[in-house]
Amino acid sequence: MTYDLVVRGGTIITSDRSVVADVGVRGETIAAIGDRLRGAREIDATGMYVLPGAIDGHVHMRTNRAHDVYDDTFETGTIAAAFGGVTTMVDQAQVEVGTSLSDGLDSRLAEAEASLIDYSVHINVREASLERVAEIPAIAERGFPSFKFFMNYETYALPDEIIFAAMQAVASCGGLAIVHAEHRGVIEELERQNRLAGRTGPEWHLSARPPELEAEATHRALALAQIAGVRLLIFHMTASEALREVRAARARGQEVYGEVCTQYVLLSDADIYDPVSGTALRFSPPLRTPAHQEALWAALADGTLDVISTDHGPRRRVSGPDGQLYTPPGTSGIETRLSLFHTFGVLAGRMSLQRWVDACCTRPAVVCGLPTKGRVDIGYDADLVVFDPEAKLTLSHEVLHSDIDYSTYDGITVQGLPVTTISRGEVLIEDRTLMAAPGRGRLAPRGYPGPL
Repeated sequence: MTYDLVVRGGTIITSDRSVVADVGVRGETIAAIGDRLRGAREIDATGMYVLPGAIDGHVHMRTNRAHDVYDDTFETGTIAAAFGGVTTMVDQAQVEVGTSLSDGLDSRLAEAEASLIDYSVHINVREASLERVAEIPAIAERGFPSFKFFMNYETYALPDEIIFAAMQAVASCGGLAIVHAEHRGVIEELERQNRLAGRTGPEWHLSARPPELEAEATHRALALAQIAGVRLLIFHMTASEALREVRAARARGQEVYGEVCTQYVLLSDADIYDPVSGTALRFSPPLRTPAHQEALWAALADGTLDVISTDHGPRRRVSGPDGQLYTPPGTSGIETRLSLFHTFGVLAGRMSLQRWVDACCTRPAVVCGLPTKGRVDIGYDADLVVFDPEAKLTLSHEVLHSDIDYSTYDGITVQGLPVTTISRGEVLIEDRTLMAAPGRGRLAPRGYPGPL
């Protein structure tokens, strides 16, 4: 039997096993896994790893608005993603106040049509309005079952009673509630006190966001979700105190997922002091001390943290009022995540090959409700990555593909690179060369098994 495409002779790494075998693809689907398969087209993966296509469940492509504009478009950002072995991403529809969720979603989907890879979106509910809450079931019915709620940031944060009502609405349609967990009111008071005292440096950005406030907000979000009966994802966890809250919730049987982002385990609070690049790292929740980093690594290894995402939203350097060059807050990572965690996770002995694949590829499909993604198995989408575990690259914006002039991980040398990326049977990247055109990406079907 001849298949349309065969990836031959690689070591298939999944979330629970490693095996040397061929992968046969028919159309857009994995049709066979075995030995000596033959295809109309064959890719030799001998000596390489064959992974499921990576999934990044937390990214920000360019949004046309007056402020906080990220510099990767759906075209440039998804090209970078494909070079990084990412075949599916979940962006965000940050629906403006005064706009219906449906109109905000439609606008974002129109922008997303330029994608090279498959995509979906989380819906950001930003308006403290029961009218908006009432729109949630109709959005879920359209195939968008995940909704994000901010507990921090002016014009984004919602009061607890609206978050709770929205969680109830999400629960009614068997969806996923997502929170950015921080205690806005106390952070703003600490910032006010710092300003009055003339404290404005990087250390005071950190002092206004202590880990206890992330833990408190995480506890509160978990309590609201437990009462509402909804599955919950905590975005970008950073603090050991917050991890304890997730472990306690799991122990009482609550369905909660934890996410960590690349920057929080690879960078520390010391990195924000760089006068040019450090300004890009003044985000919230903030980078923490090495002790918190070690707690995050341990939580990744034991599964308390389910997934690794990037919060990819890079921005170009600009001149400040004093004429000095600086980088607005935002990180790049969609192209570098697999390589960074292979280098500093797998090769450093902090996580197994299987856990690396689980956290970057398989578990994100479960958390984001992507039933056809995340596995090298018969019947799943033929999203595959050929990964060279020996290849090395020193990262810089010149060798990467985002539309920026600075990479968060400039100067870091990684070992292990995606060399070929396949999406639904189509070769996007071959031997580190772009082979397909943006616009071929497709809206990925999503859904969860049912209400809790």
